Amino acid sequence: MSVAGGGGGGRPLSHRVSFLFRRSEGAGHCAGVNALVLSADEQRLWTGSRDSIVACWDATAAPRPPLLHEHVGHVDWVNDLALVGDVLVSCSNDLTLRVWRPDSPGPALGCLTGHSDYVTGVATSAASSTLASGGLRGEVLLWDLEALRRVMTGAAPDESFGATPADAPRGSIYAIGMNAAGSLVATGSTEALVGLIDVRSGQTVMQLKGHTDNIRALQLDAEGRLLLTGSADHTMRLWDLGQQRCVQTLAVHTDSVWALAAGAGFSTVYSGGRDGCIYKTRLATRVSELLACEQQPVLRLAVAADETSLWAASTSPSVHKWQVEAREPPVLALPVSPRSPGPAGGGAGPIAGSFFHASPSVAARARLAFDLHGTRPSSQQLQPAAATPGIPPIQHAAVLTDRRHVLTLDAEGRVQMWDVTAGAVVRDFGQRELKDIERQLFEPSHSVSAWFAPEVKLGSLSGSMEAPGCFGAEIYAQDLGDAEAPIDLKVNFGEQMLVALFRQWASVQQQQQQQQQAAIAGPSSGAQQQRQPAAAPAAAGGPSPAAGAAAAGAAVAAAAEAGGRNDGAQQQQVDEDSSMADADEDAAAGSGEPAAPSSRFVFEGPLAPVVMVAPVGGSSTGGAGSIPWRCAIDSFSGEEEVPQWVADCVLHGHFPVSRELKMAFQLLPLPGSGLPSLLQSRLNAPRVLRVNKVADYVKRKMEEHGIQLREEPLFWDPAKAERWQAEASAAQQDPGAAAGVHQLQPVAGGAGGGAAQPAAILITCKGHTVPWDFSLAAVRQWIWRRSDDLVLHYSVRDERTPLRLPAIRPPS
Repeated sequence: MSVAGGGGGGRPLSHRVSFLFRRSEGAGHCAGVNALVLSADEQRLWTGSRDSIVACWDATAAPRPPLLHEHVGHVDWVNDLALVGDVLVSCSNDLTLRVWRPDSPGPALGCLTGHSDYVTGVATSAASSTLASGGLRGEVLLWDLEALRRVMTGAAPDESFGATPADAPRGSIYAIGMNAAGSLVATGSTEALVGLIDVRSGQTVMQLKGHTDNIRALQLDAEGRLLLTGSADHTMRLWDLGQQRCVQTLAVHTDSVWALAAGAGFSTVYSGGRDGCIYKTRLATRVSELLACEQQPVLRLAVAADETSLWAASTSPSVHKWQVEAREPPVLALPVSPRSPGPAGGGAGPIAGSFFHASPSVAARARLAFDLHGTRPSSQQLQPAAATPGIPPIQHAAVLTDRRHVLTLDAEGRVQMWDVTAGAVVRDFGQRELKDIERQLFEPSHSVSAWFAPEVKLGSLSGSMEAPGCFGAEIYAQDLGDAEAPIDLKVNFGEQMLVALFRQWASVQQQQQQQQQAAIAGPSSGAQQQRQPAAAPAAAGGPSPAAGAAAAGAAVAAAAEAGGRNDGAQQQQVDEDSSMADADEDAAAGSGEPAAPSSRFVFEGPLAPVVMVAPVGGSSTGGAGSIPWRCAIDSFSGEEEVPQWVADCVLHGHFPVSRELKMAFQLLPLPGSGLPSLLQSRLNAPRVLRVNKVADYVKRKMEEHGIQLREEPLFWDPAKAERWQAEASAAQQDPGAAAGVHQLQPVAGGAGGGAAQPAAILITCKGHTVPWDFSLAAVRQWIWRRSDDLVLHYSVRDERTPLRLPAIRPPS
């Protein structure tokens, strides 16, 4: 059993647990593709996506390359890929680099940690096993791929490679490259600076200034003499590193330049950017040719060795292959861009003299098309030669008031409703406006605390949970569809989700512990060992986390009738708290650990949900529990580093009981109603307690004073009213058939058979009639709308006076 409790620095690490519902619409990515790399023989294409997956494709097939396999391990965006020798390296927003066997879908060979923020780029050298990685906060780290460890060259162990002085500005690194010899690393930063770092000394040896905005892409030639950069200032710049100056400025794109790829000999450059256009530019003539227009911003390019085709990745989940025609476009004489210093005089080699001269007007024509028509310029190709399949990414999510159902909107405008307790889509609305559906489904009778945070950054619906906040919401078991559950049985959302997610992990833990106990006991005592209770029982067995709730329901009625008070707080319990508390250590020692709870959540999706665990805050140092990981819930091996708070919950049923599960309120007679006050008017009850329970409590208390009242429920949801009436009718016909149902028949009042019908109970808040299907938390949020204790009034209903209903509008 491996439990993550700390990071080696003395202070325990805090961990975030996320659940992700995988998309089943088909093969392929479900989010934009940030990285591309082609194999040397151009038979395979690897893509790194914002869905956290690295995929391998058959690059020779068209028009729909098949997916060969996937590399699964990252828990956040994959930002860059590098293929060096027989290994593939990926870097991610999860602060790690992972090393894979390119042709195998197996687990990663290693995980490199050390960055304190997102890792945005990697660069390799064909001549060595050295790898450079860059990330946010200006970090540049060097790695030995053979040893799978960090190289501490020219920097202290706690500093980044090529570190600048503490008082110097350190912009985030968004582009990184390395020469063929592995001796020089180039970086592009948000400070609009190009940095050149000597690998041997680990020091920054050169900084190039010229761009006016973030540098998002760069290409360093094999010899380390020429450098091409692309920037958010809409330009590309060619630098002569020997002269330490810019020798060309190419103003081709109409927006940020995000992708660069150089052809053989560095004579041709291919570029793409936020404008969606892909250009081919001949550096000798400064001639640019529009090759294709993507519908989405271009993020990365990979060019074939013979330059007859290229692959383009964009914010779309599909990667496109475009043909590159070998033709020479006409050269138009235009002046050199005023932002360029012009040809370098006195230089040596191809940089010198008139090698670079006036550029053509492709950029001007492109800009003119944008200015006149507001659309992209037309290209020679309307359709790509090949396109990998993709799934429209989910882009927005809205949690409904019950904190159980979530609306999602994908890139094609389709709205779906998910049930997170089932991990499946329960309703498809088609192409609609998300806000319209959210308003249509608005249900103010719920006000459940946020126990998970919805996320769609990976293109799928996921939710993150952290302790203790994830244990701050409850739901009645009957509301989960369990009609046989006691009416007062509540279950904890966070606990139930964790038990459902880690069910197999807990089962593996039990089996391993039983095997260890059997090995220690030996064959002679095996029979006795089998009769001993397991210390870590399976999550699938054992009683419910709220076992004994039927008895708790009886205790509710007894406590309400007795009118008892809490110690010190002088608060009366309206509904017994059925949350499981930690067992006393002595009792646990004597009777064994309590059985792990079973989950009422059953995942019904075609693919098993994925669990992702990551440390919260701090750097990825490689200490215990500091490496993020993911696993499908049906694939646990038992060796995963599960946070201690998760293990306590799923193995032993122990979790912190949140104070947010209960709330205090005052229950007073409406002035002028003539009804007596309660002995104790300040009460404490679960947030999920419905107003019908409060009305029933008032009715019984009034009976103690000899006042007969009847229940005449008022509902916000008509469907609940119909269900209530049907259940009440069944209860009247057969009282034993609907135990616990509030009957609507009037209470017999007095000895006379012709006594008048008792008056109906009315519960109000701030002068508004409170619907009986509202929870106390909903009344506080939608009607009371104040931070102090909720105040409810009870009275008798005057049939001649119209009810004043609350005006509740859906949140905008």
